[in-house]
Order: sequence, then structure tokens, then C-alpha cells
Amino acid sequence: MQVLFNLANQPDSSYGLDIWLHDQEIFLSNLRAGNSEAFKSLYKQYAAAIYGMVRRKVADEQTAEIILEKVFIDVFASISLYDESKFKIFTWLHQVANRQISLYQL
Repeated sequence: MQVLFNLANQPDSSYGLDIWLHDQEIFLSNLRAGNSEAFKSLYKQYAAAIYGMVRRKVADEQTAEIILEKVFIDVFASISLYDESKFKIFTWLHQVANRQISLYQL
């Protein structure tokens, strides 16, 4: 699904350009703005996969759950640092999870 923003009716737009924003761009914008619904959606979409990855590396279930929680707290606090031009969001979440795992293994 795409959303169309027509700049023709905007005061600063003399060209009448149409800009297409993709769902992912809108989603990331909402995350960066601290939108709780966007964050819930991020969690629902990726928590199980991240937990599975953590669980394969951490034997204790309770520790894996704590790490998962810390991953998403870290993501919420640092979403402004995410650069979608470098890697996909799942890859970034995976990196955050690996960092949290390494902190627990110290």
C-alpha cells in the first residue's frame, strides 16, 4: 500500500509534484517519533524471531526473556540511530540482540 501526498495544493509547491511514501518509510517515521502503536507493531513482527535467535545462544529461558526485553528497550531508545540505507531493520535488531547477549555473557 502506498500513500500519495499531492504537493500541488501546498503553498511552497509550484511544481505540482506527487511524492509517494512507502509504508516502510511511514512506519520508520512513526517509530522515530516515538509512536507507541508503531513500536507495538515492530515488537509483534520481530519479537518471536529475535527471541528464537537469543534462545539458541542462551540456554536459560528466563535470561533469554530478559535479553529480549532489553533488546526492545534499547531499540526504542536508539531508533534514531537506525539507518535504513545500511541494512534492514531485522538485521539491526539482530545486531542489538547480539550486543545484549554479549553483555550478559561478561
